[in-house]
Amino acid sequence: MKLQDNPKAYAIMACALKVHDILKDGFLESAYGDALEIEFKKAGIPYVREDPVRIFYDGQELPTRYRADFTCYDRQYLVELKAIKTLTKVEWAQVMHYLHATQIPYAMLLNFGQTKLQFETFDLASLQARDKRGGLEKTSSRDERS
Repeated sequence: MKLQDNPKAYAIMACALKVHDILKDGFLESAYGDALEIEFKKAGIPYVREDPVRIFYDGQELPTRYRADFTCYDRQYLVELKAIKTLTKVEWAQVMHYLHATQIPYAMLLNFGQTKLQFETFDLASLQARDKRGGLEKTSSRDERS
């Protein structure tokens, strides 16, 4: 997903950039979530915070629940927040599993734990195509550029 070609993703990213610009790095993830919620409200972005991710096994729903930090625009975008030194394959896998479980078309992984906002975008259709080819990896990787 290219942010410049996707107005809704671009709006979500604008909110994240504003939060990072004001708070910088060094806070816990929950503080960034609180600030991002304020920015979503100000921008008129519809969202659900701590949206449950249901997990199925062999056609049966498991009682285990995960929570996506945010879903936006009627569950078209999943937004997962981190406040860590750097994103790794562990965080990518988390988001990819959430996409597969929810069938939400797009995801953004935002890391506020660096001096520049680190972000990655994911596209469910691309992930499913890679699954068929036998490889599961992130679809893009970017850092905020000043």
